[in-house]
Amino acid sequence: MFVLVEMVDTVRIPPWQFERKLNDSIAEELNKKLANKVVYNVGLCICLFDITKLEDAYVFPGDGASHTKVHFRYVVFHPFLDEILIGKIKGCSPEGVHVSLGFFDDILIPPESLQQPAKFDEAEQVWVWEYETEEGAHDLYMDIGEEVRFRVVDESFVDTSPTGPSSAEAASSSEELPKKEAPYTLMASKRLEREGSPPPLWGAGVAPGCSQSLLAGCALPSLEPHLEERASFASCPSWLQAER
Repeated sequence: MFVLVEMVDTVRIPPWQFERKLNDSIAEELNKKLANKVVYNVGLCICLFDITKLEDAYVFPGDGASHTKVHFRYVVFHPFLDEILIGKIKGCSPEGVHVSLGFFDDILIPPESLQQPAKFDEAEQVWVWEYETEEGAHDLYMDIGEEVRFRVVDESFVDTSPTGPSSAEAASSSEELPKKEAPYTLMASKRLEREGSPPPLWGAGVAPGCSQSLLAGCALPSLEPHLEERASFASCPSWLQAER
């Protein structure tokens, strides 16, 4: 779920921060610039992990600040494909089920990736799994706030850097606002291994280490369980292990 990414950047330190330790000032500036930001084709930046190298600092004419080239490692949210995650349903629409991890909301489970047969209830505005049993079909509602286990099947990065208006846009009405796109989106599936299994987490406890405070203090011990168990089904509910 979380990876360490090596990065290089030039950090500007204003003169009023010269009395502080250089590493502390650089760490603060890097987190101001990158934390909670999506880097194209990299992922969602969480926090600075460490600084690996500092090159010489320079002061340019007309600018009293120092400019230092910094090599560092950053904690980034970038799950790999087929990774199993746990989130909460944020909402439902005809496009599918929208899931949130708390710190990341742009996760969509399209209708074709839900357990089948599934239908969208227009009155309740929720998706319903028509679960077949020996006693007949039972409607299982995917209500907002319910915890769900899902599998990452695809990802999409969109370059949202500001650009100048094109000639076609200039000719169009100024009242039309462009549709805002998420810079990083995950496409997911609720089909973990096979169809017909009971719904994940409904009637089962949450697996330890999956949806707890994922980055409490951004310390390495908080990250290691997710880095080690991300390809394991050892923490799945007992019914899922029995059917494998």
